[in-house]
Amino acid sequence: MKKAIIGSAIGVVLVVVIGLNIRSARSRAARVHVARAERGDVTEIITASGTIQPRRRVNVSASAMGRITRLAVEEGDVVHEGDFLLEIDPKPYESTVAQLEAAVRGAAATLEVEEASFEKARRDFERVRDLHAKGFASDQELRDAEAAFAMARARLQAARETLSQQRANLAKARHDLDQVRITASMSGVVTALNVEEGETAIIGTMNNPGTVLLTISDLSEMEAEVLVDETEVVRIRPGQRSRVHLDAYPDTTFEGVVREVGSSALRQQVGLGQESVDFKVVVSIRDSIPDIRPGLSASVDITVAEAHDVVTVPIQCLTARTREQLERARGRGRSRRAPTDSTAGAAPADAPASTRSDAGERRRPVEGVFVVADGRVEFRPVRVGISGERVVEIRSGLGEGETVVSGPFRVLKELRPGARVRVVKSKRRGDSAGGDASS
Repeated sequence: MKKAIIGSAIGVVLVVVIGLNIRSARSRAARVHVARAERGDVTEIITASGTIQPRRRVNVSASAMGRITRLAVEEGDVVHEGDFLLEIDPKPYESTVAQLEAAVRGAAATLEVEEASFEKARRDFERVRDLHAKGFASDQELRDAEAAFAMARARLQAARETLSQQRANLAKARHDLDQVRITASMSGVVTALNVEEGETAIIGTMNNPGTVLLTISDLSEMEAEVLVDETEVVRIRPGQRSRVHLDAYPDTTFEGVVREVGSSALRQQVGLGQESVDFKVVVSIRDSIPDIRPGLSASVDITVAEAHDVVTVPIQCLTARTREQLERARGRGRSRRAPTDSTAGAAPADAPASTRSDAGERRRPVEGVFVVADGRVEFRPVRVGISGERVVEIRSGLGEGETVVSGPFRVLKELRPGARVRVVKSKRRGDSAGGDASS
């Protein structure tokens, strides 16, 4: 009887101990969120910001220097090709034209005199030559007549060249006079007016740009000019679909298409010793925008890749472990003395190159997910495809319908293969997994 009582007591104690161990193991199980691998569509988007500009615009600069005496337009006016815009004081140019017209007339008169002199010298030379042939004129007289004839011919050629030069000067002066009256070279809207009546317009030189008097823009075709980082621009191609968002129209999205990808880097200093390298990308807007104005802030979403009916998981499910960490979790790769974090997996400096290469391979991160099965997790290496805003394509390593850990981030970061877990809440697609789980 006494032995039976002792045996029963021992059995009760064993049951209690086993129960406490099970309860302790359950309490030590990591509490995680999970998500299922599902089939769906993934769209990879690159977002960039910039401004709205008309595709065709003309900066009207001064071709003649002077004071602006007439201004016929205001900013916002609609103009058509050939319309009068403004006039620069024409008086100095009119005076120059009058002077050169007089110079041309004088050169023409001089030419007539030289032509008459040439004819006289030619006849005198022919007469002396005939007399010399008959013996009635000396050799000296023949040489003098020949020299006079040559001089008359040279003066006639000089008079002709002078007349041509004066005519060219007059043509240039008349052209300059025409430039004081500025007309529209295209139809559009005056989107910038930089001068007022009475101001002086300056023409450009090699080192100094001229005065930009005004800008005419064709607002029927608008573009978004954005800057894309050097790490992303290699994926952008002309013809890719885009969505344009304007701060001025927060509830409207406009369709666009990439028209041009810049080839020259735009470098900007962003900090001490740091430089930003961007490339300009031009996106043509297909939709019409009411009351559009150049310079409006814009954000562009460029679709660079799409995948349809593929296995996907939320982006937060992806994590990485080194091969060395995976080997340790499986009970392999242990040494007699546990290496520190700084020396784990490191090869001696004098080790063979192949050994150092193997050590480097073991420290290389492996991308994967933690698959939940029977209360434990298994690290599954995966090959990923394109990434959307919330989900990522899984090309291999994971099947549709499998359950994977999606958070919290702190737990996912420290999770080890084979660890026991307790699912406390399944995460919907797109939910954040950064917070702690709650039972």
